[in-house]
Amino acid sequence: MTVRSLSIAVLVVLWLLRVPSIAQPMAADQSLYAYAGQQLIAGHAPYAAAWDQKPPGIHVVYALLWSVWPHDSVVPIADMAVAGLVAWLLVAIGRRRFTDSIGLGAAAAFLFFANPSMVYRLSGVYVRAQCETFIALAVTLAIALAAAERRTGRHLIGIGVLLGAAFWLKYTAAPYALPVAVAILVWPRDGQPSWRAGLREIAQVAGVGALTVAVPILAMAAAGAIPDLYLATVTYNLAYSGETFERVSPLQYLFSFPIERAANDALWMLGGLGALGAAWRWLLAPRNAAALCTLVILSWVAAACLAILIIGARDSPQYFVQAAPALAMMAAVGLAPLFTQWRTRPLVSGVALAVLGAMSLRQGEWGHIPKLVENTTAEWSVLTGRTDRQTYLTRFGGRELDKFVPLEVENLSDEVRTTTQPDETIYVFGYSPGVMLKGQRRSASRFHWSRPIVMEFASDIPGYGSAGLLADLARERPSIVTLQKQDWGRPNGRGEPNSAAFFHGHAGLETWLTSGYSLEHETPLYEVWRRR
Repeated sequence: MTVRSLSIAVLVVLWLLRVPSIAQPMAADQSLYAYAGQQLIAGHAPYAAAWDQKPPGIHVVYALLWSVWPHDSVVPIADMAVAGLVAWLLVAIGRRRFTDSIGLGAAAAFLFFANPSMVYRLSGVYVRAQCETFIALAVTLAIALAAAERRTGRHLIGIGVLLGAAFWLKYTAAPYALPVAVAILVWPRDGQPSWRAGLREIAQVAGVGALTVAVPILAMAAAGAIPDLYLATVTYNLAYSGETFERVSPLQYLFSFPIERAANDALWMLGGLGALGAAWRWLLAPRNAAALCTLVILSWVAAACLAILIIGARDSPQYFVQAAPALAMMAAVGLAPLFTQWRTRPLVSGVALAVLGAMSLRQGEWGHIPKLVENTTAEWSVLTGRTDRQTYLTRFGGRELDKFVPLEVENLSDEVRTTTQPDETIYVFGYSPGVMLKGQRRSASRFHWSRPIVMEFASDIPGYGSAGLLADLARERPSIVTLQKQDWGRPNGRGEPNSAAFFHGHAGLETWLTSGYSLEHETPLYEVWRRR
């Protein structure tokens, strides 16, 4: 077996380590995307039947996923498929513009160190198949197309479409135009780099990207969805991001979060070391062709950090997922010199490997083998029938601050399906969109998650705020109203009130509820009210 064949076999094994994740439940964010996607398929305009702060790109993705495989496992399956594609693209980028070994090393670093089962709490259930997952795929594919040795007009069209698609997943993907532009300039179509030819190609990509952004805007304008689009994806997100910079400045956060991530996440540590090494070699020889190639990867890492900064300083784990391919490539490119001469200087390579391995696999909050073993064992147990699903789901949620408890979501979904008719609406005031999705019932209000109402977002605009919700409920008269008792609040009283507390504390909503509904039962997470 050749070294390349052995390397590919290792990559396949690392990819297959993700298979047990198909046992995982669908988290709240992903349920929200899938429900919004269902409403699009049903013919509703974006934000008309399911209001979300994300651009509609992720809703389209989940509409397709859920229509093909309407099951919780579609989330980890999609996540696993994307991981395999990204790894393959990293190999291609390495082969085209660096070396085979760098591409294979980057793919291995990505598959191993970015495995959510090893990196995140609860086996990464919150981060799988998020917007950032698909953004990472689109950007990696765009850079792979730019790396083609014989770049053609079709490559440029593909790059423009991919950047436009990434933008529709999240506007914060805009900074990824930077590494694509650097790649086009540094990796010429033929011969030596040419500013004139490079700028011409960048203009072509920009034109296609602008068209990819403009066409959906025109379609939404025809559907009358532009005001809702702007309120949801611009006004709300500016406020949402701004909240996070009350205690730290954006510049301070930009320089602090990579260091904090590197202290707890092995991939950030390896990528950071690789970036330092690559930057140093470029400074020593700024016009060297190999050093110039590293600028593409450095700009990719910088764009990922900028995209994270724009989202805000909330440190939600899914925000950092988008940086994984860039960090893996950066680690391979920047640390390659430590291992390229392993035959002539085996001691240097051996010591470097041992030190990096010890640093990467240390015990800590994230990035350690015991977590991977624990999560994988639990998932295999339920897949093989040794553990029943109800028992398995008790692993998720249950903490004082958890607003996502999948066992409660599943039980309430079953109750909704068995006690209501398909044409009846229900309403869940909280953050449990999975109840509508799995219960196969339509929400009585487009505000199928409560935070926009709790914070009285855009309450001066008709159809928004608690007044808008009350009008929806009065019109639809849902058969069941469920109030979530723990979601946004905190024990210290900071932040918004929990959904149930807000609903009961609002005179109009409480009067509407008690005048037509009776409290049927309570669970640790929910109050369930049924129409009299």
